Amino acid sequence: MATPDPPGESRVLVAVDASAASLLALELAADLAAALRASLTGLYVEEEDLLHAAGLPFARRVRAQSGELAPFSASELEREWRALAGVAREALTRVAQARRLSWHFEVVRGRALQVVPQASHGVRLAGLGVSSRGERRLGSLAQAALGAAGASVLLVPPQRRPGTHWVAVVDSAASAAAVLGMVAALVDSGAAELPVLLVKSDLDAALVLPPALTTVPRLILPADSTAHTVAARLRSARARGLIVGADSPLATPAAAQGLLNDGWPLLLVR
Repeated sequence: MATPDPPGESRVLVAVDASAASLLALELAADLAAALRASLTGLYVEEEDLLHAAGLPFARRVRAQSGELAPFSASELEREWRALAGVAREALTRVAQARRLSWHFEVVRGRALQVVPQASHGVRLAGLGVSSRGERRLGSLAQAALGAAGASVLLVPPQRRPGTHWVAVVDSAASAAAVLGMVAALVDSGAAELPVLLVKSDLDAALVLPPALTTVPRLILPADSTAHTVAARLRSARARGLIVGADSPLATPAAAQGLLNDGWPLLLVR
């Protein structure tokens, strides 16, 4: 049974569909919810466009084992949805209870491109798993989540990184406070591994760290650093993922997709 979210409590939302990427996103989102002292909400979307397609008389599915085409009905799709939602709910229960989080699970029928951004309004952070099979452009759902006003966004590819700490990049004066605020929350949560700060050289002199971050490792990035430069630093640091400001050059759809293709979870903070 879900624990209701207390009124006014900060919330972390994660879209779950039982895929490898979404289940990994759930784990990372739960860790961040614990650091932010937020509740955790899981959202399973029943894609209504698929339901309409399954209702057509010529709808067919490919059998996994034989590769043969077989009839496919709307009722079969709904049974599969219920089974997948059950898997997602069990995963949410497990990760939330392990971190002693209050949690809630919702099933919504609609178009994910509309449901996820709408559900993201008013939350502290919204997370979702994304494909990273060499795509050149960020998917439409991920771009829609990025466009949701106010919420930070966690994008997670299906690969599990062996690292234990987040690396935060400060490459924009406008978003520096938001990035440092997230780093401070991770430090305050007592994480076993301190985050690492990567600061663009042209911002380093003017950057004043709050007292809570004086023990955080701070490295300098060349002013002309690219996503490839940052990815190399992430590999050498054995990072868990990357934190950047939503206005960072690394947060553009092309740069974000490149980092996701390389297997790096991205937390874009606002």
